Amino acid sequence: MLAKRNDNWGLFQPWRTVGDLHKEFLGLFDELSEGFNRFRASYPKLNLNEDEKEIVIQMALPGYNSDQIEIEVVSNFLVIRGERSGPELGKGERFLHQERSFGKFEESIKLPSKVKSSKVKAKLVDGILTITMPKLEEEKAQTIKITE
Repeated sequence: MLAKRNDNWGLFQPWRTVGDLHKEFLGLFDELSEGFNRFRASYPKLNLNEDEKEIVIQMALPGYNSDQIEIEVVSNFLVIRGERSGPELGKGERFLHQERSFGKFEESIKLPSKVKSSKVKAKLVDGILTITMPKLEEEKAQTIKITE
C-alpha cells in the first residue's frame, strides 16, 4: 500500500504564519538597533588611555572651537559638553543628505581612578581634544597601634 503525504494546507498555513510573524518581530529589532547605532554614531568618538601616573582622553571634535566645549571633573567622573550650531540654509534650500551632527552633546565618563582635578589640562589641536589628568596618589595602608 502506498501512502501519500499531503502538506498542502491551502490558504491556511499556521506554521508559515508564525514564521512570518517571527521574521517581522526580528526585523523590528534590526530597525531599532540601526536607528540607535545611527544616533550613537553622531556622538564624538574618544580614546581613553592610562599609565601609572595619568589618564589621557582624546576626543575627535572636528569643527569645534574651544569656547564651544565645557569640561568638568567631579569625583571620578569626567563630563564633556559641547554645542555646535548647524549651517544656515538659504531660502528654498534643504539638506539632501546629512551625516555631520549639530546641536548639543554631553559625554560622562567614569574614570578608572580618582584624579587631581586642579591639575587637569586640556588642549584642542586640529579637531582633537586631549585631556590629561594626573592620578591621585593612593593612600597607603597604615598600621594603627592601640593605646591603653
